[in-house]
Amino acid sequence: MAPESNSESEWASLPEELLDFILGHLASMADCIRFSVVCSDWRRIAYKNYRNPPCDPPRRHQLPLLMVPTPNSSTNTRSLYDVRRKRLYDFRLKVPYHRRCAGSSHGWLIFVDDSYQVTLFNPFSGKSIHLPPIRRLFFEKRIRDEVDEMWVLPDYEKYQYEKKLQEEYDEEEKEYAPDIDEIEFYNDGEDEGDELEQDIEHEEEESRDPEFRPERFHESEYSVVRGVLSTNPEINPNGYFLMVIYGTQSRLAFVKSGDEYWTYIDKSICDQNVRDVVECTCVDRGLWYRRDIVYRNGLFYVLDHLGVLLSCDVKTNLQVEKITGIDTLHDELNNKSYLVESSEGDLLRVIRVIEYEYRYGMTIKFVVYKLVDFCGDPHWIEVNSLCNDVLFLGDNQSISVVPSDFIGCQPNSIYFCDDCDDFYDHEGPNDIGVFNLQDGCVRRHYTLAHSQRLMPPSIWISPTFL
Repeated sequence: MAPESNSESEWASLPEELLDFILGHLASMADCIRFSVVCSDWRRIAYKNYRNPPCDPPRRHQLPLLMVPTPNSSTNTRSLYDVRRKRLYDFRLKVPYHRRCAGSSHGWLIFVDDSYQVTLFNPFSGKSIHLPPIRRLFFEKRIRDEVDEMWVLPDYEKYQYEKKLQEEYDEEEKEYAPDIDEIEFYNDGEDEGDELEQDIEHEEEESRDPEFRPERFHESEYSVVRGVLSTNPEINPNGYFLMVIYGTQSRLAFVKSGDEYWTYIDKSICDQNVRDVVECTCVDRGLWYRRDIVYRNGLFYVLDHLGVLLSCDVKTNLQVEKITGIDTLHDELNNKSYLVESSEGDLLRVIRVIEYEYRYGMTIKFVVYKLVDFCGDPHWIEVNSLCNDVLFLGDNQSISVVPSDFIGCQPNSIYFCDDCDDFYDHEGPNDIGVFNLQDGCVRRHYTLAHSQRLMPPSIWISPTFL
């Protein structure tokens, strides 16, 4: 045993500055884990660098890994896929694979249970943080269920039923109840294909795989479509915020560590707290159809499907500022929008163009816009290059990395995974690939096995190893 002890002592005697330099240039989570287990002194240095990173670190982000089903389709663990090496790591995360992750941010996964309680879970440390339930989702579900029953009534009875239902919500919790008119508008649909899709679903019900249940995507795990943390709760356990996009109309809510209730950012709040900075209509439809969130420079920035960008200061008194107005660059509801901060600090609006065949869509390209401000007129302009950045998009917090930090990562490209929040066809959540802006091609880099098509979708996660 003596030689092992002497060997460990020799490793521990290396200068701390040298170890800091080595740790700062490790490209993969696996390398960081191997670094931290060499000896107790190396683990201490890894922990110090994790909690208090250098003022000028070599890179802003660890390379995201794709969390996918294990080769044996375990429901108790998940595998990690490295896009650079195009292979699975040989270790697994103890993450149940029976529920969809509502998001990932700073290495934490976001889950929503059947009581609409939100839980943050770090699969690398095994730590969990239980946050309050999103109470509005209870009422939204009841309204949705009862409105469905209401449509079969004659007009007069429908009116009476609607009035009674609205009165019940006024009595129960007026401040939390969604406007039933908004629910009607959503059900009537800006997407003219909704009614046709329902007819097709009914007609094909008997011929569909009996295990395929599209209705599962209306369950609680799909009630939150995006979540972004202001910081890592491990580093700042008493000062982090979580902002989410929730519900059938994709609205905004946030909670601070230690809060007992969520704060809902809706029209009643924004009528008092919104400050318009462009010549356009004020916040529309009670802040519907938000698409993505990014946290930068102490503010949350939120994008909707029509290009409206808001900044939200949630630290003290909520202040919401409109940065850009509605545009018609990409207003098709079938496309998906993302908001990303580039490595240079620019805000990018990324449009994922999806082509549908029957009911299932596959990504065919991405279009990228950058926020510019000429003479006090902020607006989006199309760009043909990411300046060699690499983006990782999906249900996760949208991330950009510098490919020179990660050998084998394809520059000027967008790695994406399937983040459909509506339904999947028999092929499952298999829209996974990489899009290169230079040649305009989509290439598939990971494919689910046939036995995994009914499992929840894969998700990018930024690894933490302590």
